[in-house]
Amino acid sequence: MENSSFLSPPAKRPFTMQDNNITNGGAAKRRSKPPPPPLAIPLGHIGLRLLCHVSKIGGVIGKSGSIVKIFRQETGAKIRIEEPVVDCDERIILIVAPENPKKIITLKGGLNIEDDKESGEDVQVSPAQEAFVRIFERILDVEAETEGIFPPPGGAVSCRLLAATSQIGAVLGKGGKIIEKIRKESGAKVRVMPPDQLPACASVGDEVIQILGDVLAVKKALVDISRCLQDNPPIEKAQVAGGRPVGTALHGTYPEIYGELPHRNSLVQPPLGSAIDYAPRVDYASRSRPLPAEVDRFSMLDPNKQQDVVFRLLCSNDTVGGVIGKGGTIVRSLQDETGAIISVASSVPEADERVITISAKENPESRYSPAQNAVVRVFTRSVEAGIEKGLDAGSNRGASVSVRLLVATKEVGCLMGKGGAIIQEMRKLTGTGIRIIGGDKVPKCASENDQVVQVRFFFF
Repeated sequence: MENSSFLSPPAKRPFTMQDNNITNGGAAKRRSKPPPPPLAIPLGHIGLRLLCHVSKIGGVIGKSGSIVKIFRQETGAKIRIEEPVVDCDERIILIVAPENPKKIITLKGGLNIEDDKESGEDVQVSPAQEAFVRIFERILDVEAETEGIFPPPGGAVSCRLLAATSQIGAVLGKGGKIIEKIRKESGAKVRVMPPDQLPACASVGDEVIQILGDVLAVKKALVDISRCLQDNPPIEKAQVAGGRPVGTALHGTYPEIYGELPHRNSLVQPPLGSAIDYAPRVDYASRSRPLPAEVDRFSMLDPNKQQDVVFRLLCSNDTVGGVIGKGGTIVRSLQDETGAIISVASSVPEADERVITISAKENPESRYSPAQNAVVRVFTRSVEAGIEKGLDAGSNRGASVSVRLLVATKEVGCLMGKGGAIIQEMRKLTGTGIRIIGGDKVPKCASENDQVVQVRFFFF
């Protein structure tokens, strides 16, 4: 629920783990039934996504899946091929594997170890990273088999991978220092591609990272970039990798409400509660993640177009302390991670809730909303705090959970729509119960002309 219009589904394909009912050569038979549900990413696991041209996907899979099965057995990774998308010449190869145990592999400049007589370079990788490199090597093998020559004219090869916008900051680094270091140490050219070059198979909130260079340089950059991604998982996604010092509070599947959120002008967001699990308590005070790349890019946008975006979230008196944290540690961490200003109002007599105001100056041209991001993060933390105290029903499967926002009465009409058309559409597309509450049921902590937007959903 981030940003002014807090509800909206992906405009493109969601990031899901689909069975690959596919044929060699990249052409897939059209499904006559809905695709299977997303595959949950367990604690301690990470997800990485590689783009592969449709002409090479059959060679990566192998006859009856023989090649991809070998990769699965050797690396322990789950490897799925996303179904083709109309008018898209790339497909997504999705890799899910544990972060540990780490192992040493040797990166070579040839197609494989046997072909390359050079010493290569030893690097430490996770099972997910190893599978990432192995699949990229297989793509090069297929390219050599089909083109008949290797390396190609000019000696350069390319690799394209997908990352959530919230992860790009970890790849770029402050002032671009990290990406410059990767370029210098690997010898590869690394670019975050502009939004208009995002393939149709990607999801809203994805960005393409392109690597270009000789084979060894690209492999080295691929390892470095994948390490950045696994150390900084999508901070809004329900999927959370365990085993690292910090992680987000919820854990589940792609896509989810904590997936990269749609642009503020979109209308409806995915259901809030489907297929979410709770992970162990997080030490928010120890968090130190870079802000999403879009935050750094604000300075590149026209400052005259910036607008104040403000949300007011209601939080139970019983759980608000868990949002603030000892000495304000948690709320400061949330501010650092989102770039928004978060303030908690004082308690009001005869009110069971307190108002948490979340604000940020934002440019409508930006695809990242600090305020929208912070709303979800604060709500997540409030539910987590309730579970820690044994107060929240959301800790039980099938139980309902509510999120409540304050909205000025004059703004309620834009949520309702003519004849209630907009709110009905949001209910239909999200599968949630959305109510506008007014009159004497508005809490005393609200302002005189406020109403409450309440969204109720279930955890399955």
